Amino acid sequence: MAICAYCWNDRELCASHSIPDGFFKAISRRNNGKLITIPGGAGQVHLSQDSGKADLLCEACERLFNRRFDGPLVNAMKLWDRKIQQEGFSARIAFSPNQMAQSLASIFWRASVSGNDMYAHARVSMHDANALLSLVQGEEEAVLKLCSCSIRRLKDRRYKNHDGFTQDVVSQIIMPVSAHRLSWGRKKPTVYFGFSVVLQGFLCHLAIPRLPASKRNAPGFLHPKDRHLHAPPMHLLDYKPLMDSMVMGLAKHLDGQSTLKE
Repeated sequence: MAICAYCWNDRELCASHSIPDGFFKAISRRNNGKLITIPGGAGQVHLSQDSGKADLLCEACERLFNRRFDGPLVNAMKLWDRKIQQEGFSARIAFSPNQMAQSLASIFWRASVSGNDMYAHARVSMHDANALLSLVQGEEEAVLKLCSCSIRRLKDRRYKNHDGFTQDVVSQIIMPVSAHRLSWGRKKPTVYFGFSVVLQGFLCHLAIPRLPASKRNAPGFLHPKDRHLHAPPMHLLDYKPLMDSMVMGLAKHLDGQSTLKE
C-alpha cells in the first residue's frame, strides 16, 4: 500500500523532493535542464535530471510542506544569496531563525526517510528520525529550544588570484544531506546527532538535541531572538565532504570517466 510518510494515510503518493526543487531548477536552467552529477563511488561524471525524488508524501502533505517550509526557505536563501553577491559577506536578511531551522529540519527528515540513493548517507535510526520529525511537527517558536542550527556561506579564497570560484558559481553547488554523530574529538560519539547540506551556496548544519551554550555560540549559529540572519564566510575547501567530492570529480575527469564536453 502507498502510505504517506507524514500523515500515515493510505493515499496516492507524489514524487517528493527532500531538497526543495526550487534549488535544482535555478541550476538546471543554466544548463539546458541538466545537472552536473559527481557519483560518490563508481560511475562517470555526467549530466543528469535526477533531483532526488522519491514516492514519499501524499498530495495534501506535499502542498503543506511546499507552503510551510520549501517556498519560504527557497525565497529566503535566494534573497540572501543575491544580497551577499551585491553587498559582500556582511549581508543580512530579516527572517525568523526558528522558521529557518524548522524548514531545514523538514529537509533533513525527508532525506532520512527517502528511498532515493542520493540520500543514502542521511539514513538514521528510527529513534533519531522521530526526534527530527518532532521538530517538523512542533510549534515553530520552540524549534531552537530543541536543536541547534548553523549556517555558513561558502567562499573560495583562491578567487583573489583569479584561480577559484566566484560566488555566482558557489551558489550553484548542492551537496546531498548527510547524517553523523557528533564527537568533538572524543573517542566515542556523544548523544548528539547532526545533519548537513549545501544549497544555494550555504553550508547548513542542524544538531539534536540542542548543543551546549559553549558550542552554539560559535559563528554562524542561529539565535531565537535575532531575526537578522548573518552567514559568516567559510572557505569551501575547509568543508571536507565538498573537497573530497571536488577531488573525486577531477580525478574521474582526468581518468576519462566523464561524459562532459570540454
